[in-house]
Amino acid sequence: SSDIDLVHASCTCRTVQMSDEWCTIESDPGVFTQLCEEIGVKGVQFEEIYSLGPEAFADLEAEKIYGLIFLFKWQREADPRPTLEASELGIFFAQQVIHNACATQAILSALLNAEKLDVGPNLTSFKEFTIGLDPQMKGLAIGNSEPIRKAHNSFRQQSSFEIVHDKDEKGDAFHFVCYICHEGKVYELDGLKAGPVFIADVPAGTNWADKAREELQRRIEAYTQKTAASGEGAEGAAELRFNLMAIVANRLHEAEKEIARARFLRHRAHISLVSRDEEVELLDEVDDDDAPADIPSFEDLLEKEIPAIKAIVEDCTKKISELSPVVEAEQKKRQKWMKENSLRQADLVPLALCAMRHLARKGQLVAALEKGKEVHQKRIADKQAASA
Repeated sequence: SSDIDLVHASCTCRTVQMSDEWCTIESDPGVFTQLCEEIGVKGVQFEEIYSLGPEAFADLEAEKIYGLIFLFKWQREADPRPTLEASELGIFFAQQVIHNACATQAILSALLNAEKLDVGPNLTSFKEFTIGLDPQMKGLAIGNSEPIRKAHNSFRQQSSFEIVHDKDEKGDAFHFVCYICHEGKVYELDGLKAGPVFIADVPAGTNWADKAREELQRRIEAYTQKTAASGEGAEGAAELRFNLMAIVANRLHEAEKEIARARFLRHRAHISLVSRDEEVELLDEVDDDDAPADIPSFEDLLEKEIPAIKAIVEDCTKKISELSPVVEAEQKKRQKWMKENSLRQADLVPLALCAMRHLARKGQLVAALEKGKEVHQKRIADKQAASA
């Protein structure tokens, strides 16, 4: 299997110069999750995929993977794969005409093609408005959407200084594409192409993301062979930087929903046991009027024997115990994301300059700089070891 080197790279795709008001944003699950929430999509989150082996999606439910977002180092080269007409397939596809918008556009391409996903009022209205537009006009509509642009630019890096780059300076360009499953087929949606690219049919009973994984393996292997043939050797291999994320159902919401369902069911089961003169402790303070419609009613429970009711209570208690750590872990993850995003959106330059000035006065600046380099190198090494 191929491993993915985690890269937190900003996307600098080469597109039509339409807007300087779209900033670059970091490829990070916390950034992308908050981006979707600010647009109005509450039911998703992003999970980084660290391997392209068969186990890559083992922990994810296929029906709750709404899309894959792939970041790679972009190079200008011909792609012989044919593109298809999106409107004939019933696929939302927009060409990228906004500079720096490829991350958001890849995410939108996945969300607007996801089945059984509530994308919120903003994207619902946007999809209805653009349904009759061609791909280029859809791309222009993205650039002119105030809710989308505002959410994207909320991650603009704040700085006390304006950094002016040399016009002739050329850095690495990274690009985002997405992979979706539509009507039993996997497609690649790349805003720099004319339309969707067919990847593979999905056999019944299999995870569609595995077909996308096989395509990514093919791309990485082709890139590796090209690099080796060009004689770039180890230096070129070091440039093999990729990042893959899955858009999945919001795990916190899913776990909380399952716990709430189990509590309502356990409460009804306890009431049923009390009505049969069984001694039980009512553990759940819930309003039965808010119970989900799909759990057994009191009448249904009355038809069951007492041992069966007790088994229901035991199963509900077990499920609550299993899901409570999931809720705690997801809450901690979101607290971490919130803290990191706050730092991304803050101007830390004055703090850094103040700290450097005080260290310099004490003659400790050079030593602190060297220590910082060591910590940074160790962090990189730890990440590489974790993804190996």
